[in-house]
Amino acid sequence: MNAFGKMVGAARPLQTVLEINQQPGVWRATLMKLNTEREAIRSFLGSPGPDGKSTSVILSGAGSSEYVGRSIEAALRQKLNREVATVPTTHFVTHCDSVFLPNREYVLVSFARSGNSPESVATFVRVGEQFPRVKHIVITCNRNGELARRAAGSPNAQCILLPEETNDASLAMTSSFSSLVLAGLSLGFLSSADLFSALVSKAIAGAQRIIGEYGDVLMSFAERKFARACFLGSNALRGCMQEACLKMQEMTAGRIVATHDSFLGLRHGPQVFVNDACVVIAALSSSPAVRRYELDLLRELKQKKQGMGTLVICGRSDGEVKEVASAVIELFPSEEPLEDDYRVLTDIVTCQILAAFKSISLGLSPDNPSPDGIIHRVVEGIVIYPWTSIRSSPESST
Repeated sequence: MNAFGKMVGAARPLQTVLEINQQPGVWRATLMKLNTEREAIRSFLGSPGPDGKSTSVILSGAGSSEYVGRSIEAALRQKLNREVATVPTTHFVTHCDSVFLPNREYVLVSFARSGNSPESVATFVRVGEQFPRVKHIVITCNRNGELARRAAGSPNAQCILLPEETNDASLAMTSSFSSLVLAGLSLGFLSSADLFSALVSKAIAGAQRIIGEYGDVLMSFAERKFARACFLGSNALRGCMQEACLKMQEMTAGRIVATHDSFLGLRHGPQVFVNDACVVIAALSSSPAVRRYELDLLRELKQKKQGMGTLVICGRSDGEVKEVASAVIELFPSEEPLEDDYRVLTDIVTCQILAAFKSISLGLSPDNPSPDGIIHRVVEGIVIYPWTSIRSSPESST
C-alpha cells in the first residue's frame, strides 16, 4: 500500500483525504444523476435566440467554482459550437452591466459547492433583475443552499443538483470541484451520452491509477524543502493548474507561495518567480504540436538551473520527458491518453494529493490549515450593497 493509501486507511483518516480518495466513485454517481436530467437540460440550453443565432454561454463562480469554468470553457466552446466565456461572480457583483451585450441571447451557468456564497446569490439575483432575458443553469452540490432554493423557484432557471456526497465538508474543494467540472463538461455531450460515459470511464481509470500507484512519488516530492510552487498548463490545463495553485495555497495556509501560468506565458516576466526555493508542476500536453513548446520551456529551466525540482504530469512519458523531470506521473502508460480538454479530471487529483502531503509535511492539517480563521469553507464578511450601474453613475470628480 502506498503512502496515500495508508492515509486513507488510517484509524482516523483526514476528511480531505477521504474526499480526494472518493472521487472515482463520486464521478460515477454524478454521471448517473446527470443521465436522468439530460433531456430537460438539453431542452433548456438548446434553443436559439429570436434572431436564430446561438445562445452564448457564460460560466461563473468564485474561487474554485470560477476555475471550474476556466478548466472547461475550451471544451464547451468546441462541443457546443457557440461562444463560451468565464466571468467570476466577484466581477458580476461590481460590474454586472459590463458583461452582456445588447441583442444577444445568454445562458449563465453558475457553479457552486454550498450555494451560499454572497457573490453567487447576488449574481443570480442581479442578473435576474437587470437582464431578465438571460437564462440560468445552476449546478450545485448543496440541495439546501440559497442558490438551489432560488433557482428552483425561478421559471427562468434550471437547477442541477449533484449527489450529496459531492458537497465536501473540508475547507478545500476537492471532489466538489471535480464533480462540478464533470457536470459542466456534460453540457457539451447532451446528444452523445455514450461518448461522455466512455470519457468519464477513462478519467476514472486515470484517477484510480494516481491514487493507487503514485502516493509514494507525490509524498517524496512534497517533502522537498520548497517554499514556492509554479504550476504550468496550456489551454484547458492552465485552468486546471490555476485550481491546483489555489489548493497548494489553501492547504498550506499560504506558507507555500504559488503561482500559475502557461508554458509560453512564463517567459514573459513570471519566469523570475522560479528560484532555488521553487518547484515546478507541469501538466504536459498529449498533443505533439503543443508539447514541443512545453518541453522547450522545461529544458530552458533546467539549462538555467532554475527551480529545485520538476513534477511532470502527462498522458504518457518518453525519453524527452524523463530528461527534464525530477518525477513523472504517467496517467495512461499503456492506452490512448485522455484528450487535454478533459484531463482536468485526472490532473487535479495529482495536485490535490500533492497539496495534502505538503500540508502534512509542514505540520498542518489539510482539513483545517487556517485555524486562525483567515479563510473559511464559505466566504464570510462580504457586504452586498444595493446595485448602482457603473455606466449611469460615474464617480463624482473631486
